[in-house]
Amino acid sequence: MSIWDWLMNPSGLTPHGFCLSWAPGLIATHVIADAVIGLAYFSIPLAIASLLRRRPDIRYSWVAYLFVGFILACGTTHLWAILTLWYPAYGVEAVIKTVTAMLSLATAGVLWPLLPKIAALPSAADLARVNGELEARVAERTAELTRALAQRDLLLREVYHRVKNNLQIVDGMMVMQARRLADPQAKQALTDMRSRLHALGLVHHQLMESLDLETFDIGPFLKELTQNVMQSGPPSEVGFTVRAAPLTVGLDFAIPLGLIVTELVTNALKHAFPDGVGHVEVILEQDQTGLVTLVVADDGKGLDPEPDRASLGSTIVEGLVKQLGGTLSVNHENGVRSEIRVPGPLPT
Repeated sequence: MSIWDWLMNPSGLTPHGFCLSWAPGLIATHVIADAVIGLAYFSIPLAIASLLRRRPDIRYSWVAYLFVGFILACGTTHLWAILTLWYPAYGVEAVIKTVTAMLSLATAGVLWPLLPKIAALPSAADLARVNGELEARVAERTAELTRALAQRDLLLREVYHRVKNNLQIVDGMMVMQARRLADPQAKQALTDMRSRLHALGLVHHQLMESLDLETFDIGPFLKELTQNVMQSGPPSEVGFTVRAAPLTVGLDFAIPLGLIVTELVTNALKHAFPDGVGHVEVILEQDQTGLVTLVVADDGKGLDPEPDRASLGSTIVEGLVKQLGGTLSVNHENGVRSEIRVPGPLPT
């Protein structure tokens, strides 16, 4: 007997339907039952494989693939049983059952030793409990951080307030000292120093009023600063304009920039308008590269082509521009136009 005959048509054997006396009811029942079972067995492995593809994090997923092979083999035995009702291919059926038996033994042999490890995996209730504990710890930690930030904000506001008050005390002492001086130059020097102190105090005031206590928009700051310098000078009809693009700055950028504006505006009030009439313009812009341009210009009489670079104001301006890593250029046509270009403040 050839292998083909043994597999598909063993001699002397009759189809399984013969054993059922070809009873239509029994034949139909076997066909329907085996077909439904076989199709169900083929769909279950597809569902398992789809789950494993969607959840690659499942531990011991390789065991599930043994179940896939085992269930597919079981489904194949049921579908083949339908064929043997009319055709005695019992050799193929025996091979299929042998493969099914081997897969069954392999699955069982692997599954039993893994049961303790699988049972030790956390359940949904365990995960929910641990998640609840973690959420409670996170909430507690968040509350601690919130309290710490609130305390930090309170301390910063107190520091800014104390610095501002101390600067006001120094300013008051300068006013008292100026009243005792007869030298006009000495009085003017104290007035200039008061403007510088006001610039420092205004920076701390802006920080104290800001939401994050670290940064603020420099536009309103420059407007208030320029207005204070104009009011501290001698009575005149000199007007001013401040045009500042929105720019968020911190302490390290605002103080030197504020002092530069203070010095340049003060210098314009001193030298540009002998008749007390004119206009001062302060412009702040930032280009797409982040470069910040500050312009302080007046329409006064202008300065000599070679101004006195040894003056305190010029020295302060040059030092502050250098501190900001920028450049300074001065144009003396139609008044004085000072243009400072500095890198923009780094985001915080």
